[in-house]
Amino acid sequence: MLSDSNPMVVANAVAALAEISESSGKDYFLIDGATLSKLLTALNECTEWGRVFILDALAKFEANSSQAKDICDRVVPQLQHANVAVVMAAVRVIVKFMAKLKKEQIDKYIKKLAPPLVTLVSSTPPEIQYVALRNIDLIVQKYPKILQNEVEFWE
Repeated sequence: MLSDSNPMVVANAVAALAEISESSGKDYFLIDGATLSKLLTALNECTEWGRVFILDALAKFEANSSQAKDICDRVVPQLQHANVAVVMAAVRVIVKFMAKLKKEQIDKYIKKLAPPLVTLVSSTPPEIQYVALRNIDLIVQKYPKILQNEVEFWE
């Protein structure tokens, strides 16, 4: 079902495998190159909750540097999504795979991550702001310059 041409089927299969893995305590969802390609293709074509499941699956994947760059490139558009869960899942994936990239690539993604993070803090309910701030704290510890162009927001 992961190789189905319908992105909704792929997203639902990912959700089912994630739930089975979580309830059994064993990981039944292993991503290989072909599966990775299918997940990245389905990412832009499924519902917002399907996107969250796919992004969560991608966050568990161990990629090499070229796969990490490809994943980040394909996930960046999700930072503009209206659903906060999609944005936070996309941030998680990008931050995870930035560790496998070169400095100039990291700088490129840092510039793309900052505005959505500020938006999460400025235009969401307090509960979401709290979660966003906790995540921002962790991200700033690893990438201290991530919000350097957003200083006026914090003043």
